[in-house]
Formats: sequence, C-alpha cells, structure tokens
Amino acid sequence: MEAVLGLLVISAGVSHCLETSCDARQNGCQCYGALGGTVYLQLVTDATIYDELSFYKGSTGAETEILRMKKDIWVIRDTRIKDRVHFFINNGTFRLNNTRSTDSGEYRLETFNSEGKSSGIRGLKLFIEAPVSSPQLSSECLSHGEMRVSCSSEGDGPQYSWNLDGQTLRDTEASADDETNTITLKKGLSGDLTCTVRNHISSDTVSSRISHCPGLIYVNCTLSNGTKVSEWVNTIGNTLCIESTTVATVTESPISKTSTGLETSCDARQNGCQCYGALGGTVYLQLVTDATIYDELSFYKGSTGAETEILRMKKDIWVIRDTRIKDRVHFFINNGTFRLNNTRSTDSGEYRLETFNSEGKSSGIRGLKLFIEAPVSSPQLSSECLSHGEMRVSCSSEGDGPQYSWNLDGQTLRDTEASADDETNTITLKKGLSGDLTCTVRNHISSDTVSSRISHCPGLIYVNCTLSNGTKVSEWVNTIGNTLCIESTTVATVTESPISKTSTGSGFNVFVYFQLAEVFILLTICLGSYWFYKKKTCPQEQDDGQ
Repeated sequence: MEAVLGLLVISAGVSHCLETSCDARQNGCQCYGALGGTVYLQLVTDATIYDELSFYKGSTGAETEILRMKKDIWVIRDTRIKDRVHFFINNGTFRLNNTRSTDSGEYRLETFNSEGKSSGIRGLKLFIEAPVSSPQLSSECLSHGEMRVSCSSEGDGPQYSWNLDGQTLRDTEASADDETNTITLKKGLSGDLTCTVRNHISSDTVSSRISHCPGLIYVNCTLSNGTKVSEWVNTIGNTLCIESTTVATVTESPISKTSTGLETSCDARQNGCQCYGALGGTVYLQLVTDATIYDELSFYKGSTGAETEILRMKKDIWVIRDTRIKDRVHFFINNGTFRLNNTRSTDSGEYRLETFNSEGKSSGIRGLKLFIEAPVSSPQLSSECLSHGEMRVSCSSEGDGPQYSWNLDGQTLRDTEASADDETNTITLKKGLSGDLTCTVRNHISSDTVSSRISHCPGLIYVNCTLSNGTKVSEWVNTIGNTLCIESTTVATVTESPISKTSTGSGFNVFVYFQLAEVFILLTICLGSYWFYKKKTCPQEQDDGQ
C-alpha cells in the first residue's frame, strides 16, 4: 500500500510528493505549496450548498477562470492545468498536483445564488516555494580566537536559528550577521551546536560537536596586586598569569588542527567514572586538576593483574610507555588531561590512575571505564499504511546504541496517538493523524534529527453525524466497507479524504449508490403491487363478461 509521506530532507530544489494544505475559507488568506508537490486549498466547507461557483487565477481584469461548478457538476475551464487539478465537492477542496512556480499568484472565488447573482467573493494568494535542503555546517577560526560558523541550505526564503547544548545562544556568546546563517562564537566556547533552517514548506536540522579554536589557553589566577584573572587568551603574546608571584592554573589548549572526527571530553577525577569517545575521533580524559602537584603518577589500561602501563610521569616529565599508541596520545601536565586521538574500538576498556608521594608510596588510586562508540548517522524515515488505516513509520540510523524519540508538530506523541515497539525506532500512528513528524536519534556521542510532513493513509474518510437512534459518530473510517453515517435518517457530514493521491471521491459514491438502491426498492414495490392488483381483478372481469 502506498505510504503518504513527504520527506523534508530534500537535496534538490524540487520536492516530489510533498503535500501541504491551507484553509482558504477566509478572505485574504496566504497559502503555501511545495514546488513539485501537491497543495490542497479548502475554498468552502461544502460546495453542494451553492447553486454555482467559479474559481479564478490572476488579478482583477486579467484573470482566467480555472473552475466552474453548477448544480453539483464541476468543470475545469483552464485546459493548461486540467490534468493537474481535482475538486472535492463535498468538502469544497481544490487540489493542485505537480506544482510549478507559475502557479504562484492571486486567486479569487465567487459564489452565486439560484438566480445567478453573486453571493460572495473571496481572494487568496498562493506562494509556491522550494523546500529547504539538508543544511551543512562549516567553520573557521578568526585572528582573535573567535570561531565563525556558517549554516548553508538551498530552498526559498530559508530562516535560521541556533542553539548550543540545547539552549538558545545569548548575545554574550555569539553575534550573528543580518541573514543569521552565519554566527561568530566568542573565544573558548564548546559544545553541541545546532542549526535549524526552515521556510513555509519544511524544516531541517544539523548538529555538530565544536571545540574552541587551537592556539588558546585558559588562564585563571590572582596576580600579585590582588587582581583576579579568568579568561581565554591567545597563547602567542600572552602576558597574563605568567608572573612568578601569581597563583595560577593555565590550561594549555588541547585542540589540534589535525584532529579528525568528533571530539569528546570527560571529567575522570572521581573514582568509577564512565567516559565515552567517538570512534575515529578524539577523547580528552581529565585525570587530575594539576599533575604538577604530584611527585609521580602512572596510568594503566586493563583489569588488575593484566594491565599495561600507558603513561608514567615523574618530576613533571612524562613518558608514553605503551609504544603501540605512542603516536596517538598526549598528556597536558598543567591540567592533568590525557588526550587520545584516532580512537579505535580496542581503546574501550578499564583504566586505572595511581599517584605517588615523594617517598614513592601510593597516595591514591582511581579507576574509570572508557567506551568507544560509533556516532549515530543521519536518520532516514520510511512508512507504510496498514490494513486498518494506521501508518507504521520507521526511523533508521547507524551507530552504537541509538536511542529514538518522536514528536508531532513539536509535541511528544501521546499513547492515544501512537504505539511504539520495544526499540522505539518504529511507531504506529493511529488513523487520521497528520502533521510534522520528527524523529531524533542519539547515543552517548552524538545526535541527529529528521522531520517529515505526514498525511493520513489513502482510502480513509472522516464521518461526523448523529444516527437515528441519537448516537453521535465522529471518527476516521475506511471508505471500503463503511456502514457509518449512510442512513437516510442521519444528520451527517462525511468528509472525503482530500490528501490521497488515489482518491476518486468514493465517499460521495456511497450516497449515490444508496439513493439508487432506494429507487430500485420503490420500483420493485410498485411493480409488485400492480401485479397483485391485476391478478385479483382479472377473474372478476371475466365473470361479468359471461
């Protein structure tokens, strides 16, 4: 069964099958459609209540009649678009397929009474836009240590927004140019930076782990005159916190230009820490606050009794003891940070740090566990319609230990709207749901998001009526086999599905068939009565003749 799902992650300017809808029942509405997609314009609530209506495109005096309906019979008057449009009489919706930029413009609807006089005029403006493409991030370090980050995306009228670690960037953290697709981060900022791009048609998000620019150090000291200094500065030319009389902690920049892949950091100064690193990336383990205060320390990998010494430091001189990883590690003495580059899955395991006093006796032991994981990949959405009208949507992503979360139109899905399997990468949406569906996938290393505009499955109609016994019915049902809201004694509104590419007005046909059935039954009763009457009277007429 065909799945009605239009992905918002579009790599080109044309989006096939992306569907949008607009309530154009008020004068002056502005409606938007996706270039190459389908747009639904609800012009009236029910077209059957009007004796006649016409729908035009163009400004007054230069308009073209597109559609005319009279006595429930509608005709497309503009032959240039005849094969791309459809009109749903019972809910007054005009559908335009395979939209083009030339479809943008002013439109006008005029209704008429039984005497052919105008009973109302409403205008609307339609804008056909290309959806935004998947955004891409790029960055460069500036001369004073700031970082300029740009977010690029194709599409019409993109708008950008930014956040760092889930929080909107403050003016003290970044400055943006007029287009907001480029921001300049202040010195020393790091974390998960997210750029969201959107227009009237679609939206998409990209995230990246950023670290401060190389060549910076963080100084934190009290000068001899009592002045406190705590800031990021350029290594070259710095004169702060280098006096012999200062009490200082100077953090050497652990960010290298040659570092590839994702970078993660972990505060491992407490016993039993669990730290995570990205496969192929760089991980920073802060083992102690300042290694210079220790006479000696050793760092081991492996469980007790089968461990390998990696690092040894004595009197501020450190040596990598494990030659297999010698070209991938570095130790920053002044802030006690151990850096491991180009991480591999074999780097996962147990680690132990032991410090010693001036007599060579152990002064402390701390353990930690390191897990090297593959970051999650950009998720992909797929969908299928089930036999009862529900829609099953799957979100797939590669990486270690992915966790999934979902929301619809920015709100977490409720149990009444969807059910999820144990892995939560697949959900089943209840009948009739539509909106912007977002899947977020994350693990300990990274996260990513994909959004999609979904519409309900084809072959559904929405029935809303009061049955002859007083029962109120208001729900989505399958068109085929439906028996609700078709009694002649019901007060009903049956909404044909205008979102299905295969919809042919089957909801309307149900009523036609029902009326034909009534006529057939009445004819049968009349013919039967006439036959019975003739049979009864004919013998009497013969007797009279004799």
